[in-house]
Parts: sequence; structure tokens; C-alpha cells
Amino acid sequence: MQPSSTFTRRQVLATAAGLGAAAFLSGCGVTARPATSSETLQIDFGKTAFFPLLKSKIGVGRALNSTQILDSLQYLDQIRPAVYDAELRFPDMTYPSLTPYPFTRAANGSVTVSPTPNTFLTTFFGGLQRRGMEIMVQLEGAPYQFFPPAISPQRPHLFPMPDNVSGAGNVIGEWAKIYRDYPISWCMWNEPTHNLTGSANPKSIKQLLEIYDAYTGAIEPQGLFGMASFISTSEKTSSELGGKTYFQAALDELRTQLKAKPGLPFDYLTLNSYGEDLGKLWDGARNGLSTDFNTVPLVQAQSGVFLPGTWEKSGGTTLEAAKSMTSLQLALQTPDLQTFTFSGWLPHLIDYSGSTALQLPLFNALKLYAQMPDRRSPVRGSLPTGIGAMASGDQYRSTVMVWNETTQPYSIDLQLSDLATGQNGTKVAVYHIDSQHGSPKEHNGNDFTPTEVVPLGGKTKTLTKSVTVAGPGIVYVEVGTASDPDLDRGGLSATLVRKHTYADRIAGANGTTSVRGNAYGSYDAVRAIAYVGVQGNAGTGLVGAEYRDLPDTLPTAIWTDQLARQASPEALFGIRVDYMAGNGATKSVLWHGDIFTDNRTTPLPWGRGGPTADVLVQAPELNARAGQGKLALPLANHAPSGWAAAGRQAIISFWLDSTGPGSQAKFLLG
Repeated sequence: MQPSSTFTRRQVLATAAGLGAAAFLSGCGVTARPATSSETLQIDFGKTAFFPLLKSKIGVGRALNSTQILDSLQYLDQIRPAVYDAELRFPDMTYPSLTPYPFTRAANGSVTVSPTPNTFLTTFFGGLQRRGMEIMVQLEGAPYQFFPPAISPQRPHLFPMPDNVSGAGNVIGEWAKIYRDYPISWCMWNEPTHNLTGSANPKSIKQLLEIYDAYTGAIEPQGLFGMASFISTSEKTSSELGGKTYFQAALDELRTQLKAKPGLPFDYLTLNSYGEDLGKLWDGARNGLSTDFNTVPLVQAQSGVFLPGTWEKSGGTTLEAAKSMTSLQLALQTPDLQTFTFSGWLPHLIDYSGSTALQLPLFNALKLYAQMPDRRSPVRGSLPTGIGAMASGDQYRSTVMVWNETTQPYSIDLQLSDLATGQNGTKVAVYHIDSQHGSPKEHNGNDFTPTEVVPLGGKTKTLTKSVTVAGPGIVYVEVGTASDPDLDRGGLSATLVRKHTYADRIAGANGTTSVRGNAYGSYDAVRAIAYVGVQGNAGTGLVGAEYRDLPDTLPTAIWTDQLARQASPEALFGIRVDYMAGNGATKSVLWHGDIFTDNRTTPLPWGRGGPTADVLVQAPELNARAGQGKLALPLANHAPSGWAAAGRQAIISFWLDSTGPGSQAKFLLG
């Protein structure tokens, strides 16, 4: 029997204040209330809640100004994030990633680019690529040779308009092509509201778009392109901008440029936030994008839970980890947010004491999150303000994480049902992160092991476990010792070209924009897993993964929950393959089950487009009540002539449209 969905999402959540956890708990079916001496939570691991605990949402970031970053790459294997956000500040000649400096002014005044790859960058990019991670590079400023004479290139937080923007773009493009073998996403500039002209004025928008045009035009066709690490002030209206927000004014200027230059790329919108209201920031960005940029996801490129000035001093603490779990909870239930990046990989997650790498509380919390099955379980009960919880389970593990942002410890009784039973030897393991555990800067110990391991006999299905969460602190309870192969699996042996994402954004009142049915589509390239879901009665959950060097046959395992045939003419559940050759898609094939109508009208927004495909293939594995199944996609059998010679490239799209409330599916490739 298929488990039912019991999760209700709250649309707008506060995160930086103490009310953040309370808001989240109300969205998870947990009611926040004043604290008492003991709290009780009920978790039923036999049921599925919306949204899944996506590992593809996790990113880490740090400016490339330290050689210790290369030493720390090995620790990425313990949390397996989806993306690394790397800042490159071109005026700074001291970055090891820019040493020796690749730009030189010749005797005739022209600026030339060294063709020699930077050893730091090739080691760094190669390490990320081998791990299946996306590489996002934030390009800030211009080579110092293009700095306005009145501006000192030594000011690290001011990146003014280059005095020759086309010349700067040309040499940046020439430099970027040295790294063309790596799948890099390029993000133009950083926080333009104050890093261009010094304020959020129309002049900074004009400059930003001129820079964006010059830089993307010079780097194309390598990689994807985004802008521009907008901050919280971008969602506030301004009389100087004609009553618009900075988001709206900047994106309206982009719309104007796209009319004159339709080929200008725009693949994602990046955001920064430190100790601010993430919900308001994402709402403002979504309202600026409106409904005409539905293939452009939100990307939180930088995130810290403390305000600037405090964030730098408060890194590596248990409080940072607990507050970060509140932010992560919000990110998981924001459907059009593609990735959420925790800033300060060094020194907020990993920090070095001599040659010893200290694994800090936030790193340990994400390591535990990486162990949690992706199938979320409902959490019921009441918790005080400042306490958060999430749970997940499958046939291998049943897990609960509880975090406490307050200074007061709380006792919680966890009533767990329908536990993963496994084989003989099932155990309950409890981990604590607090001033005495998993926090080397607070207690001078770098070890992180369970504080308790208790064997469970037989086929135990229910358990009550009492835990005390320190203030601040995190407690993680895990039942079952087997590793989930879904989370441990690797990516495809094929080469990832890019992800294609879609947000089913619709217009609301007063210029607001929302995602219809809270529909989501996410692709985890680290593990080669696609996820789609629709919480409401209608909506489109859609994501695509574009690869080259694909095999003749691609095995695909399918898991579904709550899918049902609907009366909607747009209803669809299927896998579509768009074969790529030359400059575009040449043929499309759609595998579908009994959720399908051939008179649907909503087109696929990439590949060959169209509401169905050139070729339709009936596949019972994709029927509404299939539950779990396996489908081998015979790619070579349906490929057009010359496909193999052209590089065996295709977009594989996972498409769920109007399949009923709470419907979710995941696909494991390979």
C-alpha cells in the first residue's frame, strides 16, 4: 500500500529570528507553543510527507583565496554537496587562483592573457568534476588594468564598472576558455546594489546589464550564466526606481535587452543573505522573475545565519549549526530554489589548526543530514519556539533530527512507529552536537561519534526514545545500521552538460508570483537521481538532465507516491528524451503510462518543445499505481541517424503534470 502525504507547507517563513523554527514546525504539522519541561513528537515512518530531503539542494562556498581549499576537498566526500560556489575577485593579484596573474599589459597598451592554466584552478575544478559537483564561479570585478584610475584595485569590496567594459569582457572570455573542459556556471558580479555605484540606483542597473552582456558574450558558448548575487535590499521598493524593487527594475532592464538581443543567456538568478529573512528575499526574487522566466531557478549563492560583522566572528559554533538547520528546512520546501549554499566552507565548516582539519558543528550537521533518507516522514506534536525537527525513513534507516536555537535545553520524547527493521543487529544510534560534542572550537575535541548505541532485538516496529537537546544544540537519532544505496550511489559515467529546470510560476494579486501547486523538479547529478512532485491539485513538476557520451541503454529505477489519473487534459507522467546534434534537438521520444492525453497543450520548455513528442512509447512501468519499477530506456534504438557520431548527447526530462495532490516520484539513472 502506498503511504499518504500529510505535509502542509507554510508559504512565508521567518528564519533569522527565533520565530523561524516555530513557523517551520507549523508547516510540518508541528504546532509551536510556549516551552514546557518535556515535549512529545510522533513520527510515522510508514507515511510520506512533502517535500523530500533533497541532497541536491546543498552547496558550499568560499572565495578562492587560500591554498587550504585544495587540502579540504577530501572532506566534501562526507557531505557530498551538489555545488561549490567559488568567488574570483579579478583585481586581487594575491589569490592563489590568480597567481601568477594571468593578465599583462603589453607595450602597446593592449592587455594579453597567459594561455597557461592555473595549477590551483585545474586541481580545484578537477576535484569538483570528479565528485559530480557543479562548479559555480562568481566573477567579480575586472583585471586591474581596466580599473578606473580613481579607484584603488586594493579595495576588496568595491567592483566598479571597468573603464573599458568590452575590453575587460574580451580578456575575461579569453581567460575563461582556458577552462572550457570543465562544466562551469559563471555568475556575473556580486551584490551590485552597493558594489557598482555604491547604491541601488538606476545607474547601477544599467552598468550591471552592460557588464553582463559583455562578459557572457565573450565567454559563450561555454557554461551557464547567471546574475548577480542580489541581497535583501533588492526586494524593497524605491522611488528612485519608479516604485519598483531592485529585482523588478534589473529584470525589466534585462527584458529590454533580450528584445534587442534574444540570444542573451540567462540561466539562473543568484542571491546572497547573511542573517536576514530568506523568505522575503526569495519572494522578492520570484516576483521580479514573474512568469516569463520559468526556466530560471533561484540559487542561494551565499548564505550565513548571522549579520555581516557577527557572521565572521561567530563561525564554527553550535548556534551557527542549529540556525543553519532552520534555514535548510526553509530551503527544502521552497520549490523553485535549486541550491542553497552555506558560505564559509573555510572556516565555518572546516577550519585548520596547523595541519589538522577541524570538522565544525555545521559540517557535522550536514554530514548527518547526508545520511538521512530522502523520503521525508511526517512529524506530529508540539514544540517550543526555537526548536525544529525533521524526519525521514526507508527500508534501511529511520532518522530524526531535532535542533535547538535557544539557550535552554529541552527534553523531547520521540514516539517512533513503523521503523525500518532490517536484519539482526539493528541498532539505535544517537548523536549530539553541542558545546561538548562535535564542536572542536567549543570543547577542544575533533572526534564526532555516537554518544549512545543501543541494540534492538527482533523486528521492532515501534520505539519511544527520550532525548535532551542542549541549548543550543542538535540531536540526531538513527534506527538501522544499513547504508541506503540510493544515497551512496555515484553519478552517471556519461558527461553532464547541464541541468534544465522549470518552475511552474503563476501570477497572483498585487504583482506577486507563486509556484503552482508547490510543484518541484530537482536533479541530483552527484547521485544521478531526478525528483518531481506536485503538492496541490494541479502543477508541473519537471526537470531535465543533459548528458553526452550516453550508453545505448539507460536503466532507470522508478519510485512513485500518490500518483492518480486526473481529469485534467494536461495530466502526464513520463520520461522524455530529446536527442541533440549540432545546434539543437533533432528528435524527441516520450515514454508514458496511463497518465497521459495526446491532446495536451503545455509544451516542454527545452529541446524540441511541444506538448508530447515526435514518438510516443507506452510503458506500464509509468502507470499511476506502479509504485516501484524499472524501465530500461533503449536510447540507441530510437536515436536519429548520426546521433552516436555527434557525441551521444540527449536531454532526459522527467515530467509530472497534474497527477493529484501530494504526488511525488523519483528516478534513479544507471
